[in-house]
Amino acid sequence: MTKVLVIVGTTRTGRSGRKVADWYLAEAQKSNKDVEFELLDVADEKLELFNEPMSPMMRQYSPRQEELAKKVGSADAFVFVTGEYNHSLPASLKNFIDYLNAEWHYKAAAYVGYGATGAIRSIEHLIQIMTELKVTSVATGGTNIGINAIWEALDENGIPKPGYAHGDISAQVAELVKVAEALKTLR
Repeated sequence: MTKVLVIVGTTRTGRSGRKVADWYLAEAQKSNKDVEFELLDVADEKLELFNEPMSPMMRQYSPRQEELAKKVGSADAFVFVTGEYNHSLPASLKNFIDYLNAEWHYKAAAYVGYGATGAIRSIEHLIQIMTELKVTSVATGGTNIGINAIWEALDENGIPKPGYAHGDISAQVAELVKVAEALKTLR
């Protein structure tokens, strides 16, 4: 069974990220029963700005990094749920990513963006970061999920109203699993 870690990257008060992630998880689980999903909310981690004495590339982790390494290392693939701040990813998500190194390697990633235009620039930057960390992105061919005009897109239950969400969650997860399974041979 493929394990997918769904990572919510925003931490600010009043954020939409957790609502979007909860909606995404519910939809993904409906159509992909053979995938184990786990939610990791960066806000729950309460991480300080990365200031460890050793670079994560050295694999000399602090106890806090070891905790994160177990969570990230246990996954075969990732779905990043991200907003867009100043045409890029939230600092909280970048900070989280920077705590680790090898635990990201040879895994697959997909993206769910929300904001004015579905966080397309945030996702572009995430793809560059993931490439450096040896993560294969499955963001081509229309597999990103985007929610436009997030400030009005969600109903009272956190579900996107018609016309605001774009992309096929089932197809995205199917592609993510296919790539993640292929990459297992490299780990």
